[in-house]
Amino acid sequence: MQIQLLSGALLVGAAAFAASAAQDSQTTAPQSKDCCAATQPAAAHALSTPFLEPVAGPAAIGRVTFLGEAGGKAVLEGDKPEVKPLDIDAEKSKGCMPEGQAMDTSDHSLLVDDKGGVANVVLIVTVKDAKVTVPDKPFVLDQAKCRYDPHVAVVPVGTTVEYHNSDTVSHNVHTYPKRNLAMNPTIPAGAKETQKLEKVDEIQIGCDIHPWMSSYLIVTDTPFYAVSGKDGSFSIAGLPEGTHKVDWWHEKLGKGKADLVVKADGSSEPLEIKLGAEKKNKKR
Repeated sequence: MQIQLLSGALLVGAAAFAASAAQDSQTTAPQSKDCCAATQPAAAHALSTPFLEPVAGPAAIGRVTFLGEAGGKAVLEGDKPEVKPLDIDAEKSKGCMPEGQAMDTSDHSLLVDDKGGVANVVLIVTVKDAKVTVPDKPFVLDQAKCRYDPHVAVVPVGTTVEYHNSDTVSHNVHTYPKRNLAMNPTIPAGAKETQKLEKVDEIQIGCDIHPWMSSYLIVTDTPFYAVSGKDGSFSIAGLPEGTHKVDWWHEKLGKGKADLVVKADGSSEPLEIKLGAEKKNKKR
């Protein structure tokens, strides 16, 4: 269900970004040799690039402020929208959870905290001549307790993605890419499938066995990107002097563009963007 955008403003004031950090790495989960044994969840993965902290992103509705190394926050202005729990069929969810534990029915497609922070907003900054570095190790998208983890992630072009199944039931990873090759393999308990993403893309992922499962992979050709955290906060580092294109995206609240002018000292003047349902629809 699409949610209409309300009037709002996006405020960006970049200041004193830090130098780039070291290349991050992903750790994959050990695979069980016993098909029927309980498996351990895949190791936690970092969402950061060599230039970013794990959380980042502008607001889909409202304001976001870049505050140097401290980052900023994606905030929803106005009333918090009602998000209904996922419709999870009891029969299809058998085996998803350990005995006695209830399913998580929260809908991660629109997460707004009590202070209006918006999670899972993708921020991508285009910098002329900036080159992406393909990670040495695969990026892990796990299936645990019949949920995808993470729900939204950004990876550089050329990244190898490992689709893990940490559950004791089978899943299938059904991808809906716009440019990369689609896939729909069944992944038994404790197994994994691998795919190399060669093109810039916005890939929606689902499981036909458990239809409430969903995830997004954004494939980018810039090293400056991130995803907003649970409280809408973010941090970004390494942006050089110049005028850079900023693109933001959210699966329910649409997308937008801006020009970000970074001065020699790493600061920028505030940039205001007015957002509305009419503008969102025109961009589609």
